[in-house]
Amino acid sequence: MYDIDFIEVMDLADELNQMILQSESYQAYKKAFLDLSINEEVQQLKKELIRIKESYDEVNRFGRYHPDYQRVMLETRRKKKEYDMHPEVAQVKLLETQLQTLLDEVLIIIATSVSAEVKVEKGNPFFESHTCSSGCGCS
Repeated sequence: MYDIDFIEVMDLADELNQMILQSESYQAYKKAFLDLSINEEVQQLKKELIRIKESYDEVNRFGRYHPDYQRVMLETRRKKKEYDMHPEVAQVKLLETQLQTLLDEVLIIIATSVSAEVKVEKGNPFFESHTCSSGCGCS
């Protein structure tokens, strides 16, 4: 079932994985993510966002006909923005995007070295090198 070439490729993939885990991008993301998880202010904002999301889901079932529709929609957007704009949350999102860009670049290098016809789905919609014009998000 598995031949020696397959096992060798999997070993090389493990090496590549270790290189990515040792990269500055991953290490910075991991540290920022851990810092975020112990930040009490951020955790409180997250709890508030989850609480209002429950109200949002309830109101959304009825749409704009729900009596609290406007208030809940406004509060949801306000809490989401407050959470997203917190400096530590914004930093994690920035580092996450940088890490995703690294992963996208690695995938494209591997795929195009196999064949120029291989399509790769990327996680970053703003990735610069698009080779597919169908709008499918692949390269």
